[in-house]
Amino acid sequence: MKNLKLNEKIAICYTCCGPTYRKSAYDKIKNYYFDNENIYYCILTDDKSYFKDLKRKNLIVNELKDFYCLFPDLEKNEHFLESSSPNDYSEKFVSGGYLFSFSTYRFNLLQAIRLEIKNVVLMCTDTAFDFTTFSNDYFNHKNRIYNAVSEWDRSSLESGMNHVVNRLNDKFNLSVDKNVRVLDAAGRFFIPNNLFMLKKFFIIWNDVIEHLYREKLISTYYGSYVVNDEYILAPIYNTLKLSTDIDLHVSRIFDVRHNVLEERYWRTGGYNGLLEHSNYEEFLKLNKIVKKTK
Repeated sequence: MKNLKLNEKIAICYTCCGPTYRKSAYDKIKNYYFDNENIYYCILTDDKSYFKDLKRKNLIVNELKDFYCLFPDLEKNEHFLESSSPNDYSEKFVSGGYLFSFSTYRFNLLQAIRLEIKNVVLMCTDTAFDFTTFSNDYFNHKNRIYNAVSEWDRSSLESGMNHVVNRLNDKFNLSVDKNVRVLDAAGRFFIPNNLFMLKKFFIIWNDVIEHLYREKLISTYYGSYVVNDEYILAPIYNTLKLSTDIDLHVSRIFDVRHNVLEERYWRTGGYNGLLEHSNYEEFLKLNKIVKKTK
């Protein structure tokens, strides 16, 4: 794959907050990917020093803090939880009622925009972009999103989407269809028409998030341990015509392997019957798991 010829640049983006997620992102970029002049690896994290020894061409690492000066509401609303160890992180996560905001992923878009890259892949750290199933033909179909996991249709007035619809209309004079496609994605591949459109997407997404926090509407999107973004993004995708008349579920270009055991043992959600515990060793004992040694 090192000789892969790409007709356009592409940004592979990960957001990782906390020691376990940082390790997943580090391992993915080190072991799964390769150097290529047209592939850029963008990381948004809570501790960029963690990646100082990661040797990969076109590697860009930012802390969320790097954007505080330009976006003053960011620290108050969507800060990353700081921690000294995995158990410290999980204990703070559980005891402090911390919710990770998926919409911080929008700053991966900003990383790509600064590099003048319009093709952007946003992924959870348990997901990888599979270049063995990818071809330059994807670049020929503009204004699209390719999605991993699942999608469904829903009224744009349900599930809190009415808040987003109203903001899009009031602030940007944009209308949203009665029914929209909702994406539940571990991976999303954006191919806009041009860089201007990607900038427009970022501006709208950021404005909507700041509005939802300012008007105290963000709790509509609370999950058990995260602030979800699928019902925030669905109306935005629709109004930008990013999800019209195409099959979005193209999981073959994504390698999705849920890594609950390593990444979020304190918030398993009952995945495969696992019981949660904020201490990793206790989590292993509780679930009678024998940790493999390398």
